[in-house]
Amino acid sequence: MITPRQGTSTTILFTGAVWAALAPGAFAGSTPTFTKDVAPIFFQRCVECHRPGEIAPMSLLGYDEARPWAKSIAQKVAARDMPPWKADPAHGKFSNDAHLTDKEIETIVSWANAGAPRGQDADMPAAPVFSEGWRLGEPDYIVDLDAIDVPAEGPDFFPNIDVTLDLPEDRWVRAVEIRPGNRQVLHHLVSFLGTGGSSPTAIPDFLAVWAVGTPPAVYPEGTGRKVSKNANLRMNMHYHTNGTATTDKSRVGFYFADVEPKKAINGQFAGSVNFRVPANEDDYRVDARYLVDEDIKVISFFPHMHTRGKSMKYTATFPGGKQEVLLHVPEYDFNWQWFYYPEVPVTLPEGTILDIEAHYDNSSGNPNNPDPSKDVVFGEDTHSEMMFGAFEFIPVEGVNPKPVDIAKKLDKVLATYDADSVFKVDADLGRLKLLSGFRLPKEGDGTWYFPFGRQLFEIPISNIQWNEGAFHGDVTLLGRGGITIDGTVSPDGSIQGTFDMGDFDASDIGGGAIQPKGFSGSKLAKAELNASSD
Repeated sequence: MITPRQGTSTTILFTGAVWAALAPGAFAGSTPTFTKDVAPIFFQRCVECHRPGEIAPMSLLGYDEARPWAKSIAQKVAARDMPPWKADPAHGKFSNDAHLTDKEIETIVSWANAGAPRGQDADMPAAPVFSEGWRLGEPDYIVDLDAIDVPAEGPDFFPNIDVTLDLPEDRWVRAVEIRPGNRQVLHHLVSFLGTGGSSPTAIPDFLAVWAVGTPPAVYPEGTGRKVSKNANLRMNMHYHTNGTATTDKSRVGFYFADVEPKKAINGQFAGSVNFRVPANEDDYRVDARYLVDEDIKVISFFPHMHTRGKSMKYTATFPGGKQEVLLHVPEYDFNWQWFYYPEVPVTLPEGTILDIEAHYDNSSGNPNNPDPSKDVVFGEDTHSEMMFGAFEFIPVEGVNPKPVDIAKKLDKVLATYDADSVFKVDADLGRLKLLSGFRLPKEGDGTWYFPFGRQLFEIPISNIQWNEGAFHGDVTLLGRGGITIDGTVSPDGSIQGTFDMGDFDASDIGGGAIQPKGFSGSKLAKAELNASSD
């Protein structure tokens, strides 16, 4: 409850105002006591983490344990640092909202300012009982992960453990519980269904996440995820050292539905892998968007960045132009990664555009910044950055989401631009041949639309130079330059050309399968343009 975090001038002013308003003598009536007034709040809001064996630094299950921390607790709750809940209350209502009410804050601060009195033992409520084993009961199927040795010192590391299930038949999953083996060194564990297969553009579907404060994933009534009897799972782990050599052996438990659910859950995201956050920049913006392919209901949001992440906002633009902010996390914290579950699933009709706006603080003013003197690009390790606005949804019609016609989706995007500047191309990417799209305007920067799962990534093409039918441009991939593109456009609209990778190391892209070589295609046909506007 006293985990330090970055503050802002607004937070400091708010904390000071609350502290002054709740000074001794500011309240009429009886003084709050621990047993009658404060313990019920702690038991409901705090002791999930603040109890022996859990991640928090002290227990709040009893008066003798909580009393030495009273002033610190009051300061943290007055600043709304604890319990950690990052969603802006102005946008959306969430079933797992953990923030304290104004009355609860008032009670805790008044208690601390009054000297933290104990109260009568008879007023003390019964302490909650926590299971020493699985919180959801014994799972139907357990995956015991390999032991991971964590050294006493060294950098964070991120092992991936691949597991093949051994089930007698395909099953529907209604819940997943991740049991960390060693909470002192495990930062997070993300369970994915599928490892991407042979295609580097295939996206595994995330099943569940364990991080500090994250409860087991229990899917809404009547929903679930189908797993095949020999499904592949990927467990992405993040470990940090704590001065003592130790071992983690985590487990993943699956709970199966007795009957086939009415709706299948799908996990997707809008994101970008093409950005470079400049050194010493305290407010760098990165945008991404997702075009909704069918009528869906969003059941959760999961914003993800790393240590320089500052804020993230999900905004829906509905057919007809109406806009609504669905989630705003104004003070993102890498140490508290939440799923946000709307009280009522959010309906997004087909054609809705979901915009993700992320901001980064790469300055010395960010205490979590490992090195403000360096530019930061996309990468898996904590010292690099990510930008993913993930979400889970169910289809409005039918059980499963409709298969995505990525070619039609590409046509719709390209059709929003001048017809003379857009092309559908077959790109030769080494072991992968991929339908994609180019936007190559006569003036200004362009875009390479790169299909990835159900969405299109936008890869910048800058410094475009035209010489009659020939063109040249610079491609930025993973926030890095050094790639050039050259080609020609014939009078009939056909296009062809090559990529020059220069000294760009592509071995870390799709396991080395994505190494752009050449392309050919044509302008978007009039019939395709008309069909895309329907």
